Order: sequence, then structure tokens, then C-alpha cells
Amino acid sequence: MTTDLTPQIENALRAFENVKGMVEGFDKKLTEIGPKMDAFDQAAFKKMAADITGAIELSQKEQARAKALEDSQKALETELTEIKTAFNRLSTNGAAADGEKGISAKAKKLFNDFARIKSSNNEAFDEYVARRVAAEPELKSLVVNSDTNGGYLVMPEFGGVIKTYAYETSPIRQLASTTTIGTDTLEYVLDNDTNTSSWVGETAARNNTTTPAFAKLDIYVNELASNPAVTQKLLDDAMFDVEAWLAGKVAEEFGRKEATAFVSGTGVFQPKGFLSYAASGASTQATVNAQQIEQVNTGDPANFTYTGLVNLQNALKEVYQPNAVFLFRRASNANLMQIKDGIGRPIFNMVFDKNVGLQPTLMGQPCYYAADVPAIAANALAMAYGDFRKGYQIVDRAGIRILRDPYTNKPYINFYTTKRVGGAVVNCEAIKIQKMA
Repeated sequence: MTTDLTPQIENALRAFENVKGMVEGFDKKLTEIGPKMDAFDQAAFKKMAADITGAIELSQKEQARAKALEDSQKALETELTEIKTAFNRLSTNGAAADGEKGISAKAKKLFNDFARIKSSNNEAFDEYVARRVAAEPELKSLVVNSDTNGGYLVMPEFGGVIKTYAYETSPIRQLASTTTIGTDTLEYVLDNDTNTSSWVGETAARNNTTTPAFAKLDIYVNELASNPAVTQKLLDDAMFDVEAWLAGKVAEEFGRKEATAFVSGTGVFQPKGFLSYAASGASTQATVNAQQIEQVNTGDPANFTYTGLVNLQNALKEVYQPNAVFLFRRASNANLMQIKDGIGRPIFNMVFDKNVGLQPTLMGQPCYYAADVPAIAANALAMAYGDFRKGYQIVDRAGIRILRDPYTNKPYINFYTTKRVGGAVVNCEAIKIQKMA
């Protein structure tokens, strides 16, 4: 901008210099002819002379202002050059340790020198630094990559908590029946027995027949506990709600733990999983009363087979088929997708369900992935098929309870968290197991 205005100002100054000479000559002539002019003419000529003189003074002020602006621009360019030079002299990685110590020592010395300086012009610290940078080329500027030389002033922003690992579980609570009770045991009466009968003639003797008997099934409620500890200072000063975050983590852990028990739990201080029941080769009244679940072999210890899956599906009675689902490990899906039926069609498919979206299906029935079902291996129980709504019962005593304990383990706050839950198979006919054998 200054470069563009300079020629215009110089032209204006030349013009005003010429006018100034004319005014000086005009003043002399005005003195000579003054006596011959009347008062009105003299006043008019004096006003003209005063206007021209004011214009000359204004041009001189503009000339001084333009020169000051040009000097300021030169000073700014000089300062930018010095800053670039200072940044180009930053320490290299090869001398990182020595360079950072040197910068810290020089910065401390610079501040101490400024604190002791006796200056009558009230020099500011940034002006003092600029002057010293010009006088001492080796002096470094403040930088972000050194904590003590400016890095502490650049604070990071907190972007939240990122989950970097996804935990898989089993959707048994989604598939099974669930009830909440007010005591520690849920008791069922099993009506699995039948009476006997016989054909008789009109006057033939009537013999006594057997009367059905009942059985009883108890599902006990077991306790699941967690007791994490957090310091009071962390609860007070953390960037987010640690207590709520911890409660969510405990709830997720409880969900995974109980899902595992519903599949493979032993029944001792925990629910009994459907894979933990005794095996039977066929479903009969005796095996059902003995709480045994039928296992169907695949015919191959290393792969699922079409024949084995057909036998598994056919082993389930028709009354349970409408709501039956396949349950297997997600990693087993690759093996199943390669199986074709007798005319070369894949038995694994995807259908759209308005309630769940895309639903994997196997041989026309829905599939669910359960991380707690064993992987494919010899003699592994790698798949289950059945109506879990009728076959497995989950019992909840109450929801998750949290006891906040600030006294037992000072300075930590213990969050003693419990959940009471039980589970067991209530209908062994409704579930079938596929065994890799």
C-alpha cells in the first residue's frame, strides 16, 4: 500500500511547491498593488492566500505520515526476518538432550538479566527479547515441542473415552424365558409322567392302571459380585463421571458372566448351563425325567455336515420347531456357509426380518452367534438347536445393587456391586445339542 501511494504523494508535493512559489510572488505583488485595491478585494485575495497556505501544510503532514508508515513497514519486515532466522536455528534431533538443557539455561538467564536491567525507557519483555535475539544470534525462541520453553502453554483437548476392544457374549437372556422372584428359589412341578390303560371287553375284569407321578425342579438364585475401588480424589477431579462409567463397566461384565453360565455353568454357586447336562442318545420319557439332553453327532469330528445338521433339526419334535433357533459360535459361521444341500444350494442364508433387520438363517431357521459355545474341535458341543423360550428358564432375584463403601479401605471408595440370578433347563426335550463326532 505504501509503495502505491508514494508516487502520488511525490506528484502532489511537486505541485504544491510550484503553488507555494506562486503564492510568495503573489504576496509581493499584493503588497505593491494593495494601496490601489479597495477593502473588499484585499479580503478576497487574503482568503485565497490563506487557503493555499493551509493546503501546503496539509500536504506536509501527509508527507510525514507516509514516511512514518514506510519506516514502520521496514521495521516489520526486519522483525519477521529475525523471527525466521531464529526458528531456522532450532536444535536438531541429534542434539535433543543438550539442546533442551541449553535452551532452558539461556531462557532462565534471559529472564534474570531482564529482571536486573536498569532502563529508563520502560522496555517491555518482548522488546528486550527481540533486542537480545538480534544481538545474540544463538538465542532460541519459545517453542511448542519443548515443555519448559512454551510447550506447557499448549494444552491438549480431551476427546473422550474410546473403546478399543469389543467383548462378545451369548444372547441367552434374549432367547430364554425370564422371571423375577421375591425369594431365593423358584420351584417347578414337572408333569412328565403318564398313566396306563388297556382294552377291555364288555364284561371283562378291569385291572388297576398306574397313576401319573409328579417331579420337582428347583432353580436356585446365585450371587454375582464385584468390588472395584477408586480414590476419592479421582472421583472429584476426573474429566468425566467415573462412578457412572464404572457402574456401566460392572453391568457389562455381569452380563457377559451370566451369559457364560447360562451356556456352560456348572450349577454350583452359579446357574447351570444347557451344555452341562448329561447326554442321551435319544429323547425318551426316561431321559427327560433324568434331566438329560439329546446329543446328535455331526459324522465328522472337524466339520459340520449336511447330514449331521439334518439329523439335528429332525431330532426336535414338531411342537418346538416354529420358535426353534440355531446357536453357535461366530467363528463357526465360515464352516457352515460352505455347506450345500443335495442340489447345490447353500444351506446358510440371510433374510430380512422387520423386527431385527437382516437375520442369518440356517436351513430356514434363525441363527444367533454365542461366544460361549465351543469352537469346532473333536468331541466339542459346537451347536445347539431348539426352542429356548420353552427350554431354558432365567430367574432374577433383583436388579444390580451397588453399596458405596468409603470406610473400609481409605482413601479408596469401594463400589460393592451384586446381582442375584439363577438359570436351568426346564424342558430337556426343547433343546438338542450337535456334537463334533
